[in-house]
Amino acid sequence: MKSESVRVGIVGMGNASNSHLQGYISHPQAEVIAVCDLDAVRAVQIASQHRIGKIFTSFSEMLESAPINSVDIATPTFLHASMTRQACAAGMHVHCEKPFCRSVMEGTEACEAAHRSGVKLVVGETYVFITSHMKARELVEAGEIGRPLQVRQRHGAWLKRKTLAEHLDSEERHWRADGEKSGGGDYPWIFDHAVHFFAAAEYLMLDRKISEVHSVTGTCRVDAKHRQGPYSNLEDDIPIITWKYDDSDCQGVWMRAERLNGKYDYMSGFSTTIIGETGMIEVLGEGGRNLIWDGQQQHLVLHRDGRETRCFRFDEGGDDVWNSEICYYSRGHINQVHHFVDCVVQDREPRFTGEDGVHSVRCTLATIRSAREGRPIRVDEIGPEYTAY
Repeated sequence: MKSESVRVGIVGMGNASNSHLQGYISHPQAEVIAVCDLDAVRAVQIASQHRIGKIFTSFSEMLESAPINSVDIATPTFLHASMTRQACAAGMHVHCEKPFCRSVMEGTEACEAAHRSGVKLVVGETYVFITSHMKARELVEAGEIGRPLQVRQRHGAWLKRKTLAEHLDSEERHWRADGEKSGGGDYPWIFDHAVHFFAAAEYLMLDRKISEVHSVTGTCRVDAKHRQGPYSNLEDDIPIITWKYDDSDCQGVWMRAERLNGKYDYMSGFSTTIIGETGMIEVLGEGGRNLIWDGQQQHLVLHRDGRETRCFRFDEGGDDVWNSEICYYSRGHINQVHHFVDCVVQDREPRFTGEDGVHSVRCTLATIRSAREGRPIRVDEIGPEYTAY
C-alpha cells in the first residue's frame, strides 16, 4: 500500500523517540502529527518543543482519532508485538523498535497482521543502518576482501556523555531488567542487545543466516562505583557467544568485556572484524572508539593481502548519547527512519522486515537456551511458543 507521504504518530517518548523524531523531521515527505505517552507532562513537553499538534495518553485513541497513516512504536519490548498488530489492523504502516517480539509466535502474528492489511512493517534494527556498517557491507559486496568467512565482534564499554547519565539511569528504564517485560528472563541484557549483534553478523556476511548458537556463561562481578542503570544488579552473564552459519565454511564470535560484567577492554563500544579470503575489515559500531591505525582514530580500516591499507572516517557530528567516534544516536536512527519513509512512499521492500526481526529474536532465544542447557542450540530448535521467561 503506497502513500504520498508519511503522517506518523509516535508512541513511547523515551530515549529512542528523540532520534526517531529527528528522522521524520528531516525527511521532506514525512510529518509527525501526534505523540503518545502515558506521561502526559512529557508528551506535552515534546509536542510543544517540536510543534506537534496532537497529544495522546492512549494508543487506541491515537489510532482512532489522529489523522495519521503510520505509527512509530518506541515503547518497552513487551508492548511491541501487540501494538504492531493493533496498528496494522487499523491500516497503519509500522516502524517498530527492536527487539520486535518476545517469542516467535508473537512476532509471526504481528507479521501476519501487516500482510493482511497490506501495510509496510519495518523493524528498527539500527545496526544495519549505521553509516560505518553500510560502508563495510559495500566493501564486502565489492569483493575487497574476497569471500567473507568469519565475523568477530567485540563489545567494550558504552561510555555515556555526562550530560545524559541521569536520563539513562532513571527508574522509568527498570522494565529492562524485568524478565517478562524485557523478554529475557534471567538474561535481559542479552535479550535487549543480542538482536543487534546477530543482525549485524548476518548483514556483514552478505545475509547468510545463522543456524546454530553456543553460549559461554559467567558471573558478573561489578565494582560498586560502576553499579548504575537497570542492569547493575544482574548476576548471570553470557560474555562469549559463538555461532555457525548455514554455510558451513562460515563462523562467528561475539565477546564482551566491559564495566557491567566486571571486565576491561581498551576499545569502547561495539566493533567488528570481517575476515575474508584475501583481506579483512575492522569497523566501529555503536559507541565505538579506539580503532587506531598509524596513530590516528579511524572508523573503518580495510586490510588486503599485498595491497595498501585504506582507512575511512564518517564524521557526522558526534553521538547524542555516547562518548564515541561513531554517530549511532542519532545518525543511525535517522538513516533507518528515512528508509522506512522511503519504503512507504516508494512502495519498496524494507531492508529489515518483521520476519527479519523475528529471526534475530529467535537467534537470541537460542543463545539464552544454550546458556541454560550448556550445549549448542540450533536456531530451528526454538519453537513458536518458546520464551526466555
